[in-house]
Amino acid sequence: MSTSAKQHQIVSAGLSLGYLVVIQIFATPVPVFRFLIPAFIGYLLVVTGYNYFYLRNKAEVSVWQVIRMPLFLLSWFGLFLLVPSSVLRGLFLLAGLPIIFMLEIFIGRVGEQLLFNEVLLTAFGGYISLMAFYQYFQITPVIYLVVVFSLSVLLCRTSYEMTPTTSAGKWGGALVISLFVTELFWALTFLPLHYSALGVIVFSCFYSVWALYYYHLFNHLTKSKVQFHLALSALCIIVISLITPWRIIN
Repeated sequence: MSTSAKQHQIVSAGLSLGYLVVIQIFATPVPVFRFLIPAFIGYLLVVTGYNYFYLRNKAEVSVWQVIRMPLFLLSWFGLFLLVPSSVLRGLFLLAGLPIIFMLEIFIGRVGEQLLFNEVLLTAFGGYISLMAFYQYFQITPVIYLVVVFSLSVLLCRTSYEMTPTTSAGKWGGALVISLFVTELFWALTFLPLHYSALGVIVFSCFYSVWALYYYHLFNHLTKSKVQFHLALSALCIIVISLITPWRIIN
């Protein structure tokens, strides 16, 4: 292992621990948002800056590679804000340590399994967080729709960056999928379900269409893959609809 790789491992471990320290300091016993939000933004800038210079030194720098980690951290932070007790928040932070470390240490890698896991975690956290904020903070719905669309576009475009197709194909797929997800998010806000159920439905639909278009870009799309992902998405939606009370939950 080269010295550079060892140094990157050490820095990755420090950044993952830094996330726990920064969040824990300003979230114990309860989150103090006037300090927590600026501290998290500062941490986000540090991580983004380090990743940019690390990838540039490896001659692999790309804006789409750099923003993948901030997208994940934002969605993970959104989930953290939803955790109801200090004990559970502590456990959530500990559970996030190995995830942040692994994503950071493999920054710039394009392995399919790594990419799928990163997209899964980012989309899951992002859509559930946004649906929760929509139910808790009644501000102009257009703002939420813009954020949902922006998150979807960036997540799709970053994950499609290394696919063997033109820029138009990457952008076209990202925009169409994002419009679909945004319209779905808006439609689901009229249902009297808990934000977690609605977020899972949005996530399930996003993941199925994202994965199918990903396989299409590699010319690996088959009938069995279409059937599997559509069936998996439908199963998740059916299960979450059956176990969730159909009433307004305050």
